[in-house]
Formats: sequence, C-alpha cells, structure tokens
Amino acid sequence: MTDASVLPRAVAAIRQKILQACATRDIEALRIPIDWNEVRPLFERGVKRAPGEDPIERLKALSFDGKGEEILTLLRNVLRQAYVIETRGNTKMFVWPAFALKPPVDPTPDERQLMLACVRFADLGRADKAGRPPPMRIGIAADGVWHYFWSADPE
Repeated sequence: MTDASVLPRAVAAIRQKILQACATRDIEALRIPIDWNEVRPLFERGVKRAPGEDPIERLKALSFDGKGEEILTLLRNVLRQAYVIETRGNTKMFVWPAFALKPPVDPTPDERQLMLACVRFADLGRADKAGRPPPMRIGIAADGVWHYFWSADPE
C-alpha cells in the first residue's frame, strides 16, 4: 500500500514525526518520536542492552558515519516506500518497506535501486539466497507505538 492518507491517525502521526526529525538532518531530533513510546523502539534484533542506554548513541553507533546521518537517510527512504500490514492475532503492525516482507521475485533495475536505498552500508555484505542484502524496516502498531527499526537476518 502506498496511500498514507488511509493509515490510522496514530500511525500517521508517528510516521510524520519521524519524517520531520529526518528532515532536520540532526539525529537528536529523533528523541521526540522515540520518547513518544512508553517503551523505546528496538534498533537491533536479539541484542540485550543495558537499561538507560541512550537510543541516540545506539543509532549513531549503528550508522556508518558515526553521527547518525546514515540512519536518518535510511529512515526517510524506508518510510517513503509502500507498506504492508502484518497481522498477528489481534495486533496489526504497519511495516515499511513492503519489499522487506514481500520482495519482488525479479526486481527491475529501478526496484533494485529503491531496495538498496534502504540498506545499511554495514549490511551490504550480508545477503539472502537470492543475493539481496537485508533492508532496514520499521514496524509501527495500529495504536501508533513504534516497535522497531532494524535489518532482519537474511533468509
């Protein structure tokens, strides 16, 4: 789906806050959407972090440039893609980009370029069976809670 106007109000609001933070080109601006949650979003899958760890410092460490600029660019790129709704029980999760969960079988050169614009530099060497590196993806629940922004393990 590509029509952001049909997103639930809470999902649209957090998406807009994240995009506004990205537009500043200052990683510190992400504190506002991160702190909207009662529980902070996860930025790495399966990694235990100490309580009280600064999420901005974690994002800087995950960013190739060490300043968080790569992360801001990736967030912007990811949230500008089509999304899918992942339903698990009664929970609806809005996931960007859609191709993170449903990659095209034979992507066109333009689709490949869009897909690569959502991949961390550090993940370029990791690939799935089809040779695609894992894109970053963001999950926001229907109630507007930002759950994660990470790259998944290649399958």
